[in-house]
Amino acid sequence: MGKIHSMLLAGILILQTLVTTNGTAAEHGWQEAGLHMGIQAGPKREFFHQYEAFAVYGLPWDWRMASGWGLAPRLSVSAGTLLGGNEIGFIGAAGAGLVFNRPENGIALELGVNLNLLDKRQFGRQDFGSILLWGTYLGISYRFANGSGIGYRIQHLSNNRILYTGNIPNPGVDMHMLEASWSFK
Repeated sequence: MGKIHSMLLAGILILQTLVTTNGTAAEHGWQEAGLHMGIQAGPKREFFHQYEAFAVYGLPWDWRMASGWGLAPRLSVSAGTLLGGNEIGFIGAAGAGLVFNRPENGIALELGVNLNLLDKRQFGRQDFGSILLWGTYLGISYRFANGSGIGYRIQHLSNNRILYTGNIPNPGVDMHMLEASWSFK
């Protein structure tokens, strides 16, 4: 089966799960805060590190199966520093994501998309082409009974040339991000 067919089948299965599972009113509000620390995944013109504080706001809906497992939408914000090319700059982000988890403690899978703002587009020899970048991530985390949590995510940042012409650089950067968090629930 081709890549497109596999993606279509996965989308249909997710949609069926959402449709056949009751959407319920979830506990919404600020749910989690913490720190992300990351290093670059793969070679680029410069080597990058990223450090940021983040907070997660849960939206008032979720879709759960009888077992308690389900999907919940959330919004997130972050602010921190991006280091590369012997330079330090600001990076801030806001975005939306989905988490697949149980409401109690334990493992969670998440994915999302962010709009990122840098205070400059060039770090040493690395030119991101813009100060406005799109970010996507895929992560796994574990929440302990005391509310603390740990996690890992792979994150990609680039301008995707959505708002820019083809002659603007679009090198992007992939980051391995570790997470330490605290849940307010």
